[in-house]
Amino acid sequence: MSKKEKQQGRGGMPAFPAVLKDRGRIFRSGLLSTGILAAVLAVVVLVNLVVRAIPSKYTEFDLSEAGLYTLGDTSVQLVQGLEQDVTIYYLCETGNEDAILTKLLDRYAAESSHLRWEQKDPAIYPTFAAQYGVQTAASGSLILDTGERSLLLDAADLYEYDYSDYYYTGSYSVEFAGESKITSAIYQLTSGEQSVAYYTTNHGELAPTDSLTSALEAQNITLQELNLLSSSIPEDCALLIIQCPSSDFTDESGLVDEIGALRTYLDGGGKLMLLTDAYYETPNLDALMAEYGLSRVEGLVMEGDPNHCLIGYNYCLLPDYGYTYLSTALDGLSSSSYVLLQMAQGLQITEIEGIAAEALLTTSDASYSKVAGYELTTTEKEEGDLDGPFNLAVYATNEDSGAELIWIGCSNLDNEQLYLSVPGNCDFLLGCAASLTGQSSGLLIDSKALEAELLTISTGTASSLGLTFVILIPAALLVAGAVVTILRRRK
Repeated sequence: MSKKEKQQGRGGMPAFPAVLKDRGRIFRSGLLSTGILAAVLAVVVLVNLVVRAIPSKYTEFDLSEAGLYTLGDTSVQLVQGLEQDVTIYYLCETGNEDAILTKLLDRYAAESSHLRWEQKDPAIYPTFAAQYGVQTAASGSLILDTGERSLLLDAADLYEYDYSDYYYTGSYSVEFAGESKITSAIYQLTSGEQSVAYYTTNHGELAPTDSLTSALEAQNITLQELNLLSSSIPEDCALLIIQCPSSDFTDESGLVDEIGALRTYLDGGGKLMLLTDAYYETPNLDALMAEYGLSRVEGLVMEGDPNHCLIGYNYCLLPDYGYTYLSTALDGLSSSSYVLLQMAQGLQITEIEGIAAEALLTTSDASYSKVAGYELTTTEKEEGDLDGPFNLAVYATNEDSGAELIWIGCSNLDNEQLYLSVPGNCDFLLGCAASLTGQSSGLLIDSKALEAELLTISTGTASSLGLTFVILIPAALLVAGAVVTILRRRK
């Protein structure tokens, strides 16, 4: 009997030992396959866990045109420098989350172990907001808590709506202001005690606008009124603001020596921000400014360079920022952000021992000052007008007392209507106030557009692109296909 026949039983079936051997080989092969599959699954799970543990800023990429999901350098530096814990509570019903906001909060949390956020569903935690005294907070709002202090960011404040073109186009634009608001709130909660700024009254002064007031509060600066006829300058006055007085401050010859109070305040290291109008004369106040080497230039400044004024309005000035080495007022301001000054007056700097001064805003060399002032009959340059350039905003400090002041030769820099088209005005005033109070002046963060800008092309370009993509490219593909088909058939 052959070897093959010995291994087979009746009917040609394999012998029992051979069957066991084959089954064992199949079992081992299946076991090996199962093991490999299990190992692959384990590796996949492990890799997934590792990737999930990596902060989202390294695994997710922001492809939005405005960088909606990316923190700016200012926000990153602030959060990375936190030394106390900050918790952000997102008041929102489950399933209705704002993806832009939640991803942004993830970015904040990824930058520091001192910051975290969590969602609180009002349906599940109906009394949570009441713990912070904001039981009427709208869905989508944020509560920032440091354990000692808390602050509410209303949902409506996280987006900014611009209706300036609605009358003409029937549409409006929306910008996301979340990063600006959140970063300012974190700074406000963690930068220590608030600075108090006082603005004078009783001289026909303009009160700070709501926009400037809100911006200062976000910068940790609160505003209060001050009447020098009935009150002295408080000890907690970190900044005194005098905005366009229409009447002068009284000196020692009056019932109350207001100029004496201002001088004493400055001699003690006080900080002053002054805005004046060429229309109003304030000799007593000007004499105090002369002690710091500052004085007015006669007339109203006109701009002869069309790149430094609004088209057709050479009295609406778009000045250059100065090169500063003393003041931090311009820190954080974008060089491309315009500041608009209307009917401004030039300011002159005179060297005085112990006083250091520098320009913050300047005109071009082509500017000139109309000595006729508000009585001018033409804005064109005439004989007797003064040649530029001129300083429109100046900074001065007494090196002995530590007093600091900023004088702006324009009364309507703080204007709600101007802010709609020239937000740089508010940014500039905010930078000045922040620098004088010792607050950080680098927290100026622009809102981000939600819609990408439309690509505008000429009619000729559009026709060329249409011809290329609709006719030429498809025709070329058809020809190439026909050639390939013919060549294959010939083979």
